[in-house]
Amino acid sequence: MKVSKAMFFIKMGITMATEEQVEISRIELKKIVNFLPYPIIISEKVGGEFFHLFFNKNFNKKIGYIIDEVPTRTDLLKLIFPDDFLRTEITQQWASREKQIKETGKGHVKIKAHLSCKTGEKKWFEIKSSIVKELHIIAFVDIDVMLQEKLRKNNLNNDRMLTILGHDLRSPIANLISISSLGEQSEISQQEFISMMKILKVESIEALQLLDTTFSWARLNFNYIQYRKVRIDFDELINNALKVNKATYENKSITIAVDIEKLNAIEDDLEILTTIVRNILSNAIKFTSENGLISIKALENELIINDNGIGMSTEMLDAVLSQNYRSRRGTNNEKGIGLGLRLVLTLAEKINCRIIIASTVLVGTSVRIIFDTPRH
Repeated sequence: MKVSKAMFFIKMGITMATEEQVEISRIELKKIVNFLPYPIIISEKVGGEFFHLFFNKNFNKKIGYIIDEVPTRTDLLKLIFPDDFLRTEITQQWASREKQIKETGKGHVKIKAHLSCKTGEKKWFEIKSSIVKELHIIAFVDIDVMLQEKLRKNNLNNDRMLTILGHDLRSPIANLISISSLGEQSEISQQEFISMMKILKVESIEALQLLDTTFSWARLNFNYIQYRKVRIDFDELINNALKVNKATYENKSITIAVDIEKLNAIEDDLEILTTIVRNILSNAIKFTSENGLISIKALENELIINDNGIGMSTEMLDAVLSQNYRSRRGTNNEKGIGLGLRLVLTLAEKINCRIIIASTVLVGTSVRIIFDTPRH
């Protein structure tokens, strides 16, 4: 609230506030901006030029200039982009994006640029600008810091994946060893053997799906996935995906209805698309109760997988889409590693499709795979 109030007084102070109110608001705004961890500039457009109102302490510290040295945006651009060609290119790009934002009233300007600091050192920054009428707030985020944070998160994901693999693969392997030992010593009845084999079968399927997802995740993170465009045979693709999940959906007596005749002329990457469909289908089975229904159908250039399972709340779906979601157990207590839908969304960016997810608690979930290639 303080920021909005301060901005208001700065912009409207001459006609709607006393000089004392304007000065107080400027001091409040300066304190807030100085608290932020990255370089910040606040400027105001007067006529055809942007005049700087504030540089925060981090701007002075990390980029080096003070307002007295560069009172306008033009003055600053000449120093941080000393090359005339580069400066002209960035200025035009920035102005174009600012114009688009002012016309739509949405979004913010964001570019990556190599800046010259006052010390002569050159650094990469992601420059972001928010526009409030004629007032511009520009942040300079050090890309090296961003990359370090991304690396830290990747390392945490790697550790988590290794922990999951070590824990979830140990159980079926240990059970297999136990059954083998008991069988060798003839210390298990036929009925007990059959019962244990059923448990082992379910755990083995979960382990296989875990390995499949993990390898896809690993290849994606190490950039081993290469796009190979081919004509997709959806009948074969769906049949193969159903075979992998057959034991699971039959164990829950789930009905699978398939009608995909319309999808006959789509070209895309078969391997990546198979991983996407298999994960979506596996999720649908996991969260559909016994005697439930899953439909796989085609509509124009879309493949749609619907289930009448337990669904997701708006908050849960938002967490999935923001990739900040941890897996939950399925309707039969099935395990998950929390990567399925995140993997699907990331893989979709690699190929010629988009994923749209809609879900309602206790009603079910619909996942649309939309292919951007025009139909023939």
